[in-house]
Amino acid sequence: MDGTIVQLLAVLMAAVHGVVWVLGSRWERPGRGAELRVRISPPPLLGWVGDVAQVAPLAYPVLVVIAPGWSYDGWLNWSSRIDDPLQVGGLGIWAVGISVEVWAAWALGRHLAVNGLSVDHELIIHGPYHHVRHPVYGSFTAIAVGTALIFRSYLLVAAAVVWVAATRWWVAAEEELLTSSEGFGDAYRSYAERTGRFLPRLRRVQR
Repeated sequence: MDGTIVQLLAVLMAAVHGVVWVLGSRWERPGRGAELRVRISPPPLLGWVGDVAQVAPLAYPVLVVIAPGWSYDGWLNWSSRIDDPLQVGGLGIWAVGISVEVWAAWALGRHLAVNGLSVDHELIIHGPYHHVRHPVYGSFTAIAVGTALIFRSYLLVAAAVVWVAATRWWVAAEEELLTSSEGFGDAYRSYAERTGRFLPRLRRVQR
């Protein structure tokens, strides 16, 4: 893509990221002071690295606006003959990720702010959670991959890989808690049987 088009796209993406952050903050605000009965505590390094990998794709469009020579045409960016279709595909992946993220944040509401289970926690099975168990992690993965393709960034590819690795730990920890007696036990197991982890589970056609 032409550099001017990419900068305009970066402005749009940065604005969308800002709006999504504001909406998510408003929806999760009531849960920030919640009393927890169980907390999930990741290893310090994993938590820090995961946060950086999550923020990097959201902040990167601002870098493209401010310093395109470094962030789009620098030595940390690739260039190939198939860049245009890759970038268009990346834009589609990013858009899907953003849409699912907003949907999932709305569905979770105040529970979005909770790393564990609050005293009055409830099992969310509406919105995207009707189809998949971890739409937030899936949506951020799509945002990270899509942004990396749009800006042809090796740095963002690395961030996406780190994010996926951190996500594997979080998903395992959350599902272990949710299926335990401290979580939702059999109710969560039943829910897991009919939903996919990151993508909707294909249903068999009844004959």
